[in-house]
Amino acid sequence: MIRHMIFWDLADPDVDRGELETFLKATFDPMVGAVPGLRCAHIGFDQGMGTHDVGLCCDLDSLEALAAYQDYPPHVAFKSWAKEHFKTRCCVDLEVSE
Repeated sequence: MIRHMIFWDLADPDVDRGELETFLKATFDPMVGAVPGLRCAHIGFDQGMGTHDVGLCCDLDSLEALAAYQDYPPHVAFKSWAKEHFKTRCCVDLEVSE
């Protein structure tokens, strides 16, 4: 299984976090079950001890599923949106046992 983790810093630290969290969940929740091999997607704000503002953690069946997720049209649209709303990005893809 692949654990895909992304961390971002907000471009606008004064953004309405409630609205942004609603948007992020509405973007990622429907991908689970729609993208083959995407088991779960959790996204939200750091709780005060991390180094970034927002984190995403997805579990996928395989590297092939990760590749399909990368090309999934709603995810492609989100990546374009993210370039305008986040200033930094850190990504790690780990192989983990189930």
